[in-house]
Amino acid sequence: MKKRIISTILVSAMLISLLVGCADSNGNVDAPPNDNTPSNGTSTPDTSPPDVVATGDLERVDLIFYVMGDPPGDQQVVEDAINEKLLERLNTTITFRFSTWTDFQQKYVNELTIGDVDLIYTANWLDYGIFAHAGAFLELDDLLDSYAPALKAEVGHDMLNMMRVGGDIFAIPNLWPEYVPLGIDYREDLRQRFNLPRPNSLENMETFFQGVMDNMPDQQILRPTADDMGTSLADAFDTGHLFLIKYPWVSPDMPYGLKANNDTPAVIYDYWWSQDFVDDMKLMKHWADLGFWSRSAIGDTRDDDTYKNGLAIALISGQNPNKHTTNVDDFADLNPDWISEYIAYGEITGAMYPAHATQNATAIVRGSRNPERAIMVLEYIMTDAELNKLVQCGIEGVHYNMVDGFYVNISDAFPYEAFNTWNLRVDEFKLPQLSDKLLDEMFARYDEIAAQTRFPRVNIFGGFSENYENYQVERIAIRNVMTQFLLPLQAGLVDDVEAAVDEFRSALQTAGIDKARDGFREQWLAYCEEFGYN
Repeated sequence: MKKRIISTILVSAMLISLLVGCADSNGNVDAPPNDNTPSNGTSTPDTSPPDVVATGDLERVDLIFYVMGDPPGDQQVVEDAINEKLLERLNTTITFRFSTWTDFQQKYVNELTIGDVDLIYTANWLDYGIFAHAGAFLELDDLLDSYAPALKAEVGHDMLNMMRVGGDIFAIPNLWPEYVPLGIDYREDLRQRFNLPRPNSLENMETFFQGVMDNMPDQQILRPTADDMGTSLADAFDTGHLFLIKYPWVSPDMPYGLKANNDTPAVIYDYWWSQDFVDDMKLMKHWADLGFWSRSAIGDTRDDDTYKNGLAIALISGQNPNKHTTNVDDFADLNPDWISEYIAYGEITGAMYPAHATQNATAIVRGSRNPERAIMVLEYIMTDAELNKLVQCGIEGVHYNMVDGFYVNISDAFPYEAFNTWNLRVDEFKLPQLSDKLLDEMFARYDEIAAQTRFPRVNIFGGFSENYENYQVERIAIRNVMTQFLLPLQAGLVDDVEAAVDEFRSALQTAGIDKARDGFREQWLAYCEEFGYN
């Protein structure tokens, strides 16, 4: 995935300004004309729940489903098979529209503001809470009751409550529980070959990296890049993720240099003004001076193939168990003698928790002209095994076969989950892959750790949504400061760390860091109080 570094802050501001411009005196956002008007133009809905309606009673509707990433080669082939079922059941078709990974954040906002999309992928990493708060998505409580009661029952009360923003449900989560802890993926074969320690601490990481460099002088060690900050405003260079192996933070994404530990979430401390921060930045300079990454790293383009192509011996950011299993499969196909191993940072610190319900979800765009039919289609996909497998895996015998009970892909034109519809995963219907054995083992290990935390198996930060409308200008200024001053610090590309830290802090004060921090702190503490995270 290649991503240009753009400011989701500015993008979100654009959306908010466009939507707020349509708000009434009470702050309610007016939908486009006919937003909730049934397609037959009458004042009453033209549909009934799909289990009691005959196809002839429904007017033909064509929906657009916006998903992330790039389209597969056999998109049309699989869509035709899906639509054959949808037409028979609901007199409806869907067309999947793909963002591609180029400028995807800007494209995402464009679809929300001026597009003709009905259903859309959403997630906490795509600022679900911010867009829901801004009015981009339709409230689903009444639609679920009237048009998708089976889906509501399947998802359940607790999961639906996790999707609430300001009291309303704006999206339907996937139905596959998972753990997605950040961690390090590394070349275990090289570790064994040179008798080096497992990189399960910062000290051991350095020994591992240096040991490989000593034995293989031409081997690149790491290829970190500028971090796609999004709205987290936590790191500017992705080496910042490394410190999750040192600190049991509630999340890597708590912004403005504020941190809280997973077992004491209501106790906020100031990382950027701490001695720990200075020491950590000195370590990054030390590693940069050792040559663990390029001196041009700040300007390097992210390349997700560096690890499998041997251009790095480890990945230290953006990794999770699912990505690790992909790396294992890639090694098996391309480099059978290589071994990839994964250490979740939470295994070391004990800060382990499952993915929040907002990790992968589906929303209905407020501008949809057929929201009733959209929720009915979503219910059909997520409660019907045959249709769900078709959407996720394509056509059996054409795109995959089942061998000894496991999914085996037979066509590059439609690999596993080729539509990138992670939001439509259903545990009961998910076709098992051989790599799932490894994933299940990892999940079981993480679950044991998560059960021992003070708030067992609770993703505390994942349920929080910051509203920064009152300090949006300051946030933009802070982001610019992070790009100018924090980026070279975290990349270790400064001559004097302490002087550079002082300069960074001074620029933050000028940018209005105190106002942003006060606003965030007030909201975070109220959230912790509301849910008992004290």
